Amino acid sequence: MKEEAERLPGAGHEHEHRGHSREDRTQESLGAKLDRCAHFLYHRQHSGGRGQGKILKILSVSGPMTQKELQDKLDIQAGSMSEIAAKLEGKGLITRTKDDSDKRRILLTITDEGRADVARYGEARKRESQMFDVLTEEEQRQLDALLSRLLESWEGQWKRTPRKGHGHHAPDGEEAE
Repeated sequence: MKEEAERLPGAGHEHEHRGHSREDRTQESLGAKLDRCAHFLYHRQHSGGRGQGKILKILSVSGPMTQKELQDKLDIQAGSMSEIAAKLEGKGLITRTKDDSDKRRILLTITDEGRADVARYGEARKRESQMFDVLTEEEQRQLDALLSRLLESWEGQWKRTPRKGHGHHAPDGEEAE
């Protein structure tokens, strides 16, 4: 009976599974779960573009303003501002018109659909504030501390050189593609 058990895959080797130790499997599981969390957070956060949401919020509070004023307020490049404004206009969230007092200036105005988008964003922010309610305050502090340690370690191990065509960085000792 003992001999038969020893011939069974994994018998007597509870800590190994398909050539991987329990520690390896746990790290793979943690990585997979972090990937899923990152995917969820990325798509929730970028569903309208972070910069786009800021622009809509500013226009909803401040009213119409020139593209240059908004660009300066957000501290972004003129080309980036033009690109974002074009996307927002294409979605029907803002209008871009020449300023009557100075035809060189472009005036940005939020539309009713843009205001509705800001309201939806506000609701999403309320839900976001409840994302971690499943954890106690102590668990939230522990998670925060653990994530901070991981990020500090990972950021220290990765070069600041982006890989070609990607926003990713190469680990130390590896060349960026």
